[in-house]
Amino acid sequence: MRMLLTSNGVSNDLIRETFADLLGKPFGEAKIVAIIDAILPFGGDSSKLLSHLQGVQDLGWRQFDVLSLFAGPQSLVETRLRDADVIFCYGGSNHWLAHAWTATGLAPVLAELLESKVYLGWSAGSMIFSRAHDAVVAEFDDEKDEVAMFGLSSASAAVPLFDWFVLCHLNAPYFPNQTDEWAAAVAARLGSPVYFLDDDSALLVRDPDADPEVISTGHWLRLGG
Repeated sequence: MRMLLTSNGVSNDLIRETFADLLGKPFGEAKIVAIIDAILPFGGDSSKLLSHLQGVQDLGWRQFDVLSLFAGPQSLVETRLRDADVIFCYGGSNHWLAHAWTATGLAPVLAELLESKVYLGWSAGSMIFSRAHDAVVAEFDDEKDEVAMFGLSSASAAVPLFDWFVLCHLNAPYFPNQTDEWAAAVAARLGSPVYFLDDDSALLVRDPDADPEVISTGHWLRLGG
């Protein structure tokens, strides 16, 4: 298993070097598929999405595919997933992204491909593998509101792999409430282990039953449990 769960993508040289080591060959010889379902429910200006995708594309891929899991018949989408060396899930709503994998019937395909592909998560894309997913929704009203906004009766992991949860953008200026004090309060309410990552931090997962390796030039916390 080769998973790199980031808060803000390939945001610094250390994360880029770790990503390259996971891939095991030059970016120019590899294919990546960028799954953007997590952001698609949100309207407005998509400039940030385009800029972020361009930043990943600038790594210099042999092929850069952009995909929605709802883009067509399951067989067609599955073919595009299997054709890639890297499965990259972009940010937005982790609840909607997890729903997209399960509603399309592609969650078992993802579980299988995690054994052979490199997985790159960006924010929401990093947050769809925890067995604590539904517990987070049950504990926090804003999470319940987001699930209700999408008309979902419940929310759960796309592929339940971890007993810990990850929350992104710690101390980010665009989420001013997400401070160390906020992190401590969240962890106390959940009880289970939570990794809080700033935008220069990521988690490297090779074994879902072992603790992840923290890759960081910034600030991160592991609390609870």
